[in-house]
This record gives sequence, C-alpha cells and structure tokens, in this order.
Amino acid sequence: MTAPPPLSVRDRVMLVQGFYFLFFGGLASVVLVVETTVAMTAHAFSTALCGASLVALLIGAWRLRRVKSLGTEWAQSARCLFIAAALLVYLFPFLWAWRQLPRNFYFCCHGLAFLAMLVLTMMAMSVASAALARALGRKGLTWQMVVTLVTAVVVQLAPFAVLACTLAAGALRGEDSLMWLQVTAAQLHPFFITLWLLPFTLSLSLVWTAKDIALEWLVADDVTQNCG
Repeated sequence: MTAPPPLSVRDRVMLVQGFYFLFFGGLASVVLVVETTVAMTAHAFSTALCGASLVALLIGAWRLRRVKSLGTEWAQSARCLFIAAALLVYLFPFLWAWRQLPRNFYFCCHGLAFLAMLVLTMMAMSVASAALARALGRKGLTWQMVVTLVTAVVVQLAPFAVLACTLAAGALRGEDSLMWLQVTAAQLHPFFITLWLLPFTLSLSLVWTAKDIALEWLVADDVTQNCG
C-alpha cells in the first residue's frame, strides 16, 4: 500500500462529511423517489423530504468537489459526481410536474430523464468512492466498482431504456404514462424489483466503505499528532 498523499485536516474532514451526506442523502433519495413515483397518491411531505434528500446528496458531492489534492482521477470523478447531483436536483421539479400532468409529453420525458440521472448519479458515487480508495493506495474497491457499474448497466439502464421509450410513446399519444408505470410496477414479482434496486445497494456499500477509509485516515492522523 502506497503512502497517502499529504492532505490538510480540513480536507480530510470534508471527505468524511461528503461521504456521510452522499450515503444518507443517496439512501433517502432512492427510497423516496421510488415511493413518489410508484405510489398511487402523492404526499406533499414525501415530496418535500425527497427534495431535501437530493439537496443533501448535492451538498455531499460539493464537499468532495472542494478536495483537490488527491490527483487527477479523483478530481475528475468528484467533478462528474457534482455535475450529476446538480442535474438531479434540477430535474426533480419535473418529476413532481409529471405526477400532476402524467399525460404531458414534455414532463414525461423530463421525469424519465430524472430517473435515469438518479441511476447515473449512483454510478458516479461508486466511481468517486473507488477513486478515493486508489488515491490512498487501497485498490481493493476497484473490482467492486466494476461489478457495480456492470450490474447497473445490465440490470437498470438497459431495461429502463426500453421502459422509457414505451412511456414516452404513450405520453405522445396522450395516454397516462405514469399510471401505466405504476400498474406495471405493481404487477412485477418482488424478485425483479429487488434485482433492479440491487445496484443502488452496491453503490451505497461502496460509499460507506469510502467513508470508513476517510474516517480511518482522519483518526489515524489525529492519533499520530497526539502521540507526537
């Protein structure tokens, strides 16, 4: 394991805080987005809480983006994660508008873009987590990141692309695309729903591991300074 790069205590604290925000914001976002999209009746509290969790996700990405001393790979992954999280927050109002006007083609396409961006943001979180581990000389998370990304592409993005085309075509014909999505989700076997959510679990696991690595680095440095 190579020696970790020199980093100020402030930057290490921002890393720990950033990954904490990513984990809890990402977890809450996935649960609330699924509830907001699939539930037959929209609740204002759930919608507001979903928006707050997305903002927490953006704050976490912003905290990581401010750490610039971990190399080019880290800087690029943190920048991509911040852009993805910002787009996610920007597209969220369209998901709410799609619920209000499910036959509107414009809102349908933007709502579907939000759901796709949620998947891409979780993938970006996995890449950033592995980038931190490699920057600190711990390359064991790389294969987990590869498995997570491949699983997300095969299990989530590919089926979602087909579903999105179907929903957009229905909205273009003036059909209730959101109702069609809710009915389809209700008829799916729980195994397939669990399988589709699996990449989210893998991504959050990587984020939590990266948080542990950053926290361990921070505590070890503090102990070293106290002993010195």
